[in-house]
Amino acid sequence: MLSRIDEIAQRALGDDTAISSRIPDQAPEDVLELLRNLGAAMSRAQDNAERITQILDDVAKAYGAYGVSFFVLPTGIFVRIESGTSSRIDFAPTTSAGALRLDQIDQLYRIVDDIRHGALDVASASRRLEEMLAAPRRLGNWSIVVGTTILTLGLGLMLNPTAGAVPAYLMLGLLVGVLQWVSERERTLAMILPVAAAFAVTWASSAWVAPAFDAPPLDLVIAALVVFLPGAALTMATVELAGGSMLSGSARLVYGLQRLLLLSFGIAMGFQVAGLPDQVGRTGSMGAWAPWVGVFVFAVGHFFANAAPGRTFAWLVLVLYAAYAAQFVAGTFFGSLGGSFVAGAVVLPVAYFVQDRKSGPPVPATFLPAFWMLVPGALGLEGVTQIIGEKGAAGLGDFLNALLAVVAIAIGVLVGSGFSERVGRATSHWRGI
Repeated sequence: MLSRIDEIAQRALGDDTAISSRIPDQAPEDVLELLRNLGAAMSRAQDNAERITQILDDVAKAYGAYGVSFFVLPTGIFVRIESGTSSRIDFAPTTSAGALRLDQIDQLYRIVDDIRHGALDVASASRRLEEMLAAPRRLGNWSIVVGTTILTLGLGLMLNPTAGAVPAYLMLGLLVGVLQWVSERERTLAMILPVAAAFAVTWASSAWVAPAFDAPPLDLVIAALVVFLPGAALTMATVELAGGSMLSGSARLVYGLQRLLLLSFGIAMGFQVAGLPDQVGRTGSMGAWAPWVGVFVFAVGHFFANAAPGRTFAWLVLVLYAAYAAQFVAGTFFGSLGGSFVAGAVVLPVAYFVQDRKSGPPVPATFLPAFWMLVPGALGLEGVTQIIGEKGAAGLGDFLNALLAVVAIAIGVLVGSGFSERVGRATSHWRGI
């Protein structure tokens, strides 16, 4: 617990993020329970290991806990806390639970900020955390299907904006959305969802959707399967490995590569059943304006598919447009790798700027969708489809370019974090809004 003198000294230095000392000291056992549950929730929010450790250390200080240490992995968290003359260690796994929705991520980090500003004792924080994790989807499960359909259309407009492909994107997006909706009720399907979705989308695209709408089948496959691509995981793995979190970074890297292999297997099976497609030309482009509209459509899809809070939609759009504009402009002058680097460097400062607004969501709620839009894995999937098809050499080149794009984005994120990264909001003026 910071002393009153320490708090005054921090404020005199202009540190608005000083931890409040208004929370009385709490029982170590209760603090331990809260810390492990908070850490598990942040892992499900796909935050990186170093930031989770920083946040949990901040929370421990707010409750006057001492001798606290953490060991954070993507699949669980160990917490050690001193209690009198002894110490206690506890573990919270995250493998049995899925990723948090955007509305849950928003509430999670608002709980953390309330703790830091002295507004919650341990019992109140634990109760809010339990309520947040148990909260049902705000718009109902139908929003998964609707959101995934719209999201696929938005990505399609950014990747291949042709008029003939629009209904094809909608149909394949609807197929993926239905599979996601069913997988939430059938655990067996959930375990093989990437393979099942890749097979279904590839077969449907090659057998009848692409011929019916005269659209490039491989482009349709990429747009529909982007929701399963591990671009964020691979990028976060690179960031963690660069920061020294070797176990966490290695685990994410292996997970990302394994996800690509599962998608590749599903695509290969789909082509074997339906036959290799004849790639038609990209004719009838809708114009240079279409990708910019696609960014907004993508944001709408994310709003429904991941249950973003209504007050955060405008901020989500702002972050996505900032990332896309940075990638587009920088790519014009410095090529695709330069565009990826600049986009990675820009998106994090913009996300922190948004976080400090009254209705602004926390950084992960806008940062993660931006990863999807930058689509570092899309080139890799296109490389896989080319390898399976007739352009093996070109496919290998695309796959290597995708890995370089992931590294470029990760380095950009590291640069951006140096200018902006901190724990929590700078002030508490947003509270209650």
